[in-house]
Amino acid sequence: MSGNDSAVSTRNLGKKYKVYASPFRRIKEGLSFGRRKYHKEIWALRAVDCDVPRGRALGVIGSNGAGKSTLLKILSGTTLATTGTFRTEGKVASLLELGTGFHTEFSGRDNIYLNGSVMGFSRREIAARLNDIIDFTELGHFIDQPVRTYSSGMVMRLGFSVATAIDPDILIIDEILAVGDLHFQKKCIDRIFSFREQGKTIIFCSHSLYDVRQVCDEVIWIKNGMVERRGPPLDVTAEYANYERSLIHVPDQELCGVARSEEQNPPVLDRVVVLDDRGRPVSQVETGQSLTMLLEYRVPETWKRKINCGFAIWRSDNVLIAAASSGHEQIEVPRRPGGRFRALVSVPRVALIDGEFTVIGYIYDDKCLHIYDHRMNELPLVVKPCEGLVGVLTLNHGWKFEEL
Repeated sequence: MSGNDSAVSTRNLGKKYKVYASPFRRIKEGLSFGRRKYHKEIWALRAVDCDVPRGRALGVIGSNGAGKSTLLKILSGTTLATTGTFRTEGKVASLLELGTGFHTEFSGRDNIYLNGSVMGFSRREIAARLNDIIDFTELGHFIDQPVRTYSSGMVMRLGFSVATAIDPDILIIDEILAVGDLHFQKKCIDRIFSFREQGKTIIFCSHSLYDVRQVCDEVIWIKNGMVERRGPPLDVTAEYANYERSLIHVPDQELCGVARSEEQNPPVLDRVVVLDDRGRPVSQVETGQSLTMLLEYRVPETWKRKINCGFAIWRSDNVLIAAASSGHEQIEVPRRPGGRFRALVSVPRVALIDGEFTVIGYIYDDKCLHIYDHRMNELPLVVKPCEGLVGVLTLNHGWKFEEL
């Protein structure tokens, strides 16, 4: 897609920071007029090419420090790029950091006028939107209290309400929904979907892969300042989740408080697969269907300690739904040194109703406290919605009526 068809376009975008060991070194470098360097150069972002079509939602995911926020700050105009160029078409509203642009001594009402003025609106235009903004915040009488008395969630309410009330062409959101309560998060997501229906362009950064999949048409995964992958939300988020949750054995890595040096060559999980009732790998099931969790693991030649196996089912918004382990059920786990083993955990009836879930297999120590290894199933487990059922899962229950 050409840049002319895009609301947001970047070419070779990069951001380099100078890191000084102390303020004194910064002064020495300045006094040398560039003849000597007293800093280290760190590239927070490098060679990012990206086009976001009008009316589409782009998700941005990645680990902390990967460069996501730097990219969004550049697109919002709050940070200058070191290399490359970018272009935005239309009015841009951004929600990057809580409290950005707010005067803490001013009331919420005053800050609405202040932010609206910065965005180019007249006092009359802001007044016409004022009641809608205040109603959306649900701050009540706190709207006339100083912002310094607000909690982080209240600041988020005010910031989101102001940013979305100006009817921008491009809305940039960076992880700000993480501090809101569930009720207001839903209101924000509903408003974001409303923006999509109006043909607005959205750039949405979040650690909640569930929200990213729901909101976005396409996702980019940023790793070490560069675009690792771009594509459909389900594919990219699944690959990223595998990268984050699947353990890569590094000699000096620590696992849940147990240093690798203390447990040289612990047992390893090679495979975690969800199987249907015919023993075939499955990624989509229906409520009531039977499943089997398959965990394949190997034990090193020098291993002598007891181990335990387990699995957990996580909803895609990182809520733990269910878990089981051999240790809590007092089941002996085979651990012959040098052996390879398979654990099969049967689930006669899936009680989950609707949604996307991740199955993670674990190998624990004898007390189920320290994790030696863990691995995620390759694809998210999608449970088809069932008509007439609501909630997260069904209960095994029966009815009985008596006349009083």
